[in-house]
Amino acid sequence: MSRSTTAVVLSALILPGAGHLYLKHTRWGLAFIGVSLVCFWFILTQAIQQASAVLEQLESQGGALDAADIAGLVGQSQGGAGSTAASMAVWVLVVCWVASIVDAHRLGKREASRAAPLQ
Repeated sequence: MSRSTTAVVLSALILPGAGHLYLKHTRWGLAFIGVSLVCFWFILTQAIQQASAVLEQLESQGGALDAADIAGLVGQSQGGAGSTAASMAVWVLVVCWVASIVDAHRLGKREASRAAPLQ
């Protein structure tokens, strides 16, 4: 497998920026990883807050675990500023991930063309 392909696979399947670290582009790799981890953290905290709110509402209703009640509470709690911010974090993560894959491919191809012997 070529270095370009390996870098793309690392960035696509492991973590955005992993391919950059493999290609020894540390600054860009750490930048992609940092942005991705911040987005993951934000999305996770928003999900935990939403789950906590749903659980509190369930407890206030007597703690009945009816699937329809839970689905209704989850649907009600999905609106608001936190939901919008979480959606924005998801989009930033997706853009970061795609940019990391494309850039790792570009860097790998550029590295391969520099190493190729001139004919």
